[in-house]
Amino acid sequence: MNPNPSPLPWKLTSPTALFTLLLGAFMLFLSLNAALNPINAARGFGLRDSGSEVIPWLYIKAGRDLGLALAMFALVAIRQRQAAGVFVLACVVMPTVDALTVMHGGASLAFALAVHGSAAVYGVVLAAALLRPQKGTA
Repeated sequence: MNPNPSPLPWKLTSPTALFTLLLGAFMLFLSLNAALNPINAARGFGLRDSGSEVIPWLYIKAGRDLGLALAMFALVAIRQRQAAGVFVLACVVMPTVDALTVMHGGASLAFALAVHGSAAVYGVVLAAALLRPQKGTA
């Protein structure tokens, strides 16, 4: 059974592969930033009270983001375009919950939409591109 029934392989130079790798690279950056600079990462995330009490939560976020990055890199490396699309689409729940969380914590709607809402939109658009049927080239 072929897990990728597409007659053409997903090329690493295709726009969808590049945008998936870009998302993975951004998640890797967020992970490293949260692990190495948790107070500033908390502020960038939208947590108003960014004292030392948020550091354990940012380490959890760093682990989550690292796992997401590695999964995206792996799916591109093994050329699983449709699986990457399903994965990215499923992951859209995370920035959506993040936006609701920071709004509940006092961040403005504009901030939540700019930071986390834009991430959710990027995920939906990328997932749609990854899941659309292939025509001729990947």
